[in-house]
Amino acid sequence: MSPPADRRRQASRGTYFFLSYAHSAPPPGARADADVWVGKFFADLTDEVRRQARPVAGMRIGFFDQQIPLGADWKAALAEALGDAEVFVPLYSPGYFSRPWALGEQESFRARLAAAGSARSTTGHLVPVLWIPFPPWETHPELEGALDLGRDVPAYAEDGLRAFCMLAPYREQYELLLTRLASRIVHTAERRPLGPSRAPGLDEVVRPGTTDPDFVVAVLAPTRDHLPTDRDPTGYAASGRLWRPYGRRQELPAAEYAASTAERLGLSARTTDFGQAAGLLGRRPAVLLVDPWIAAAPGGVDVLARMLHGLREWVVPLVVTDDDDTQDASRWAAEVTRLLHDAGLPQVKRACTVPEFVDLMPALVTEARRQFLKYGPVVPFEPPPEPVPSLRDGLSATGPAAPTDPASPPDEPAPLRPHGDNR
Repeated sequence: MSPPADRRRQASRGTYFFLSYAHSAPPPGARADADVWVGKFFADLTDEVRRQARPVAGMRIGFFDQQIPLGADWKAALAEALGDAEVFVPLYSPGYFSRPWALGEQESFRARLAAAGSARSTTGHLVPVLWIPFPPWETHPELEGALDLGRDVPAYAEDGLRAFCMLAPYREQYELLLTRLASRIVHTAERRPLGPSRAPGLDEVVRPGTTDPDFVVAVLAPTRDHLPTDRDPTGYAASGRLWRPYGRRQELPAAEYAASTAERLGLSARTTDFGQAAGLLGRRPAVLLVDPWIAAAPGGVDVLARMLHGLREWVVPLVVTDDDDTQDASRWAAEVTRLLHDAGLPQVKRACTVPEFVDLMPALVTEARRQFLKYGPVVPFEPPPEPVPSLRDGLSATGPAAPTDPASPPDEPAPLRPHGDNR
């Protein structure tokens, strides 16, 4: 049994920096959502901090979320890492401020700073970076802090540090800013250390929406009380959405992993049993996790065929099995795949291990979203009602509109947001 979280934190020596960034949808055909340039930057920054630092024994240099083990509770792991970090380094991009997951990391760290502020100076513990430039019409107060890193490097404000990381002509500027950022991290961590302390979990700082979620994770699996004959009950629970197909190799139900992936991509998500999701699946993109043992019950194939009839294009299925399960599910997986094809879903993926499940999920979430945008219901646009003319402005209730001031140019339509990498 692992030691309690508070005991682990007392034993921890902390981490120099926590790197936060906005996850983006993988391109078509790709599986994982990891940004290779974020990974390269993290490695470069880690090396430079290590070169400058004089860490105490047991102190870690850097952390970013690709280091979290596949079967871990991601939100709990992030909260622990945020509680150990001395400096928070957010990579600001247009998508960062629209991703509740990324903003939740920042708000969690800020809450920890606020709790520590009465006892010590917290200056320098949040060091933002301009990763991708913002369009001229989009402004955020936080950008000033990010621009401060490279005010003497004009191309930094124009192109961002990601371009510096990617392109050889920027090598000199990249190394300059990398050294400067590492120096700030080391100075703060070694001369004004916070020390490990509790950081709020993401669910504590990100308020759930009151309306329908952006995304649904539905689960079609037997419950512990209604298993096929002789099926091992390990991994099953009172509700299908609590199903753990990989047993102790995962700390959370499979549906929670899928929902966390959607949240990292900026979508509010809800998990539910398939039988309770009919209304949501008709109006929201979804991933459907299917345990093929659902078909093994007497008459299960016929029942399943009726349940799957009428699924919409934006419900993307994943048949989940475990290669280490001593009970072979191949026959039922093939049967379920056939039923899903018959229901009009031609692309049916299968995950047989935890790494496959985690690796596939970003692409499945993105595909469901893409199908919803293509085939989903169209909400008619209703223009706001015309304002009632005011007699104070010299207009009659039925008269024509007053002429516009020639000195005031008409409003220009907002420029279209560019496509492409927009994180």
